[in-house]
Amino acid sequence: MDLQQHSKQGDVESETDPMDTASVAIPVERQECADVLSVAEVNTAAYISDGCSTPNFNKSIPLSGAAYMSDGCSTSNYSRSIPLSVAAYMSDGCSSPSYIRSIPFCDSSCTPECDEEMKPAKGMEFESLDDAEVFYRLYAIKVGFDVRVGQSRKVDGIAVWKRFYCNKEGERSSEKEEAPKIMDISTQKRNTRIVRCGCEAKVTVTRTPDNRYIYSDFVERHTHALVTTPARKQFLKANRKVSDKVKNSLLTCHKASIGTSAAYRLLRVSEGGFEFAGCTLRDMQNFHRKVKCAINSADAQMFIENLNRKKEANPGFFFDYVLDDEKRLVRVFWADATCRKNYAHFGDVVSFDSTYKTNQYDMMFAPFTGVNHHKACVMFGAAFISNEKIESYKWVFETFLKAMGGKAPRLIITDEDASMKVAIECILPSTLHRLCMWHIIRKLPDKVGNSLKCNPEFYKRVNSCVWGSETPNEFEANWSSFISEFGLEGNVWFEAKYHIRQKWIPAYCRDVYLAGILRTTSRSESENNFFRHFIGFKYALVEFWLRFSTAMEEQRHHELEADNANLHSTPKLKTSWPIEKNGSEVFTHQVFTAFQREVLAARDHCFVESTHHDGELKTMEISDDSTKLRVVNLNTSNMVASCSCNLLQSIGVPCRHIIHVLRGAKVSELPSHYVNKRWTKWCKKEAVFDGDGNLLEDKYISSDDSEMLKLASAARNDMEESIILAAQSKDIMELVRKSLADLVLNVRKMVPEHQQTKQGEIEAFIGCSIPGQVDILAPGNVEAKGRRKRFKGHADKGGQRDIDARKKRLQPTPRLCRMCNQMVLHDKRNCPNKHTAT
Repeated sequence: MDLQQHSKQGDVESETDPMDTASVAIPVERQECADVLSVAEVNTAAYISDGCSTPNFNKSIPLSGAAYMSDGCSTSNYSRSIPLSVAAYMSDGCSSPSYIRSIPFCDSSCTPECDEEMKPAKGMEFESLDDAEVFYRLYAIKVGFDVRVGQSRKVDGIAVWKRFYCNKEGERSSEKEEAPKIMDISTQKRNTRIVRCGCEAKVTVTRTPDNRYIYSDFVERHTHALVTTPARKQFLKANRKVSDKVKNSLLTCHKASIGTSAAYRLLRVSEGGFEFAGCTLRDMQNFHRKVKCAINSADAQMFIENLNRKKEANPGFFFDYVLDDEKRLVRVFWADATCRKNYAHFGDVVSFDSTYKTNQYDMMFAPFTGVNHHKACVMFGAAFISNEKIESYKWVFETFLKAMGGKAPRLIITDEDASMKVAIECILPSTLHRLCMWHIIRKLPDKVGNSLKCNPEFYKRVNSCVWGSETPNEFEANWSSFISEFGLEGNVWFEAKYHIRQKWIPAYCRDVYLAGILRTTSRSESENNFFRHFIGFKYALVEFWLRFSTAMEEQRHHELEADNANLHSTPKLKTSWPIEKNGSEVFTHQVFTAFQREVLAARDHCFVESTHHDGELKTMEISDDSTKLRVVNLNTSNMVASCSCNLLQSIGVPCRHIIHVLRGAKVSELPSHYVNKRWTKWCKKEAVFDGDGNLLEDKYISSDDSEMLKLASAARNDMEESIILAAQSKDIMELVRKSLADLVLNVRKMVPEHQQTKQGEIEAFIGCSIPGQVDILAPGNVEAKGRRKRFKGHADKGGQRDIDARKKRLQPTPRLCRMCNQMVLHDKRNCPNKHTAT
């Protein structure tokens, strides 16, 4: 029986047996082939039975359809393939099901059409094997198929012949075509698609005696459809390449903490669409995965070598690290010259936090931060630790002191970690330890019932108790009333916070110098938002460093921008008082805003209620817009005053009451006693040296590198401007394209040719070399006391527990509104009292 007869009988059976959905008629495009080719010769699988028999399984290279035949009643006769391509089933009677599967075979054939000058031909000669390959690949792109490198032979390292196939050549190996087995889901492999279908299109390149290369064999006809539509040619592998431009764009985005998906969106929008991007999102993701795989084993060593290069470039850079018995990195600390200089100027108050998980090893990132003269966050140093034990924190604090020349901070603010508390007591015994208000207040909604959680009056009373109490006795009275009013007598969390009230309640540290800098919740929120820019749970240490360096550059640029604004501008004065003008000349703009607020309050709301003299000491009672009288003691000999509100001691800015007294004493300029150096415009002009005599300053890029960057930026701008101007005319755009192509050709002639390896591409991407021998291993077992305390991302997606956690996290958290000075669910931008105040 010939193939055509099989097809016709299959068609009839398909119409009478609607249950046989797998049977497909074989299209016969060439009648002459159908008459001479047998079923076996056209790669079909047939099952023939004379009666009832057990299934017979046969594998074959597939045909382009399916034939189903039956002379009697049969049940569940079907054929399968992955994907379904051909099956022939024949039976003379009742039989059991037959199972047939095969690999795909394309049901059409075609001869590519293109210009004769682009079409390969047998006997074509080329100068090199590469030229022959490039010509065939360009031909493949033109007509619409991908090229796969085939067999080759070399003699003395020189290629004698080599084949290049259509990527659909051949078939899958037999071991990959076994019948499906029941397997564990955990061991199930990725479901891949089949591409090969036995196409025989190819070209063979052979070396000639005169050391040239010719096409010794060329098969032009394909057994499948070609990609001819422009919209689909972008998916050809030949048209998908992660070029140097794309790699540079991806690196730039990663430095700016822009992920791969967002980087691809930026790329395809800037290039004008998907078809002009040059690659797919998957291609970019695969390249990034290759980078991570390449640096995986050497990640820790590359990170340490990066720190060592920083040390060699600038002696003011400090770092130290610890390895365990298995040579795994467990602790590392670093602080560059600018960090150490900042600490010398602003290190009186330090905030330390280890709640950030910023890498794929779950190591704790522990930054030391403070406040600069613009009242902005500034970095003093940072550490990675593999656990939160006392020994780890001791090592961090000891190394921090070593980096800062043994100078301990006056005040350190942390969270409630017990190990951290013990380490501070051991290493920093003279440093006053206080708890961060932000960490405590943000837990408040989780410690009360639903009725109180959404009760505005509850947060108002908390605000009044915590922030409105000025003395310990006043706080304890307000606390007792607050607990009784809301029935919180048995609440364990509130009882625990009351026992450590000296560590976090402002009433117990109002007289502590500069404690008010970090006593508000907004400061810690600012730190939190800053670190959010460059952290990620799946980053390698090398990737983290790219983002960390970018974040530090941004932080320091903002400080430089503020310095420039202070140098070339002056704030607007709101009174005619000379003392206000003097303050604008001394304080930075940000600090002057707070000083000016006190000046206005002194003018509008302060009145002297009584005055007492005792020699050179003058005591006055001042009333303001609050309900409390403030007592100001003024030494008339040196004009040094103190106020019962303690604003000058805690913040470093004269309060309204002292300003009112100085105004009455005809003082036109602030005495030096009231000017804190850390708030002045010139506070960082003094040079700072470390213990080894190294000048602590940032060593910016050399003049040669700076000039190169300027030239590159100018060239890039000129090219972009040319493209924008040429967009008005196709002819002009073609001229620009040709000119740029000629320019690139000339540059290539001037630059020595260099064949970059895959490892070289990755090293160029990350900016450092991959060591051949690894002596420092990546962190292993990281011991954390809990899950990430702040940022949640990939690990929180899915699962009822994570869904509940996200719902709980969405509950409103009270914060301090700077407009009404209350712990509420709004801020000064949407405060109800905003319009009233204005």
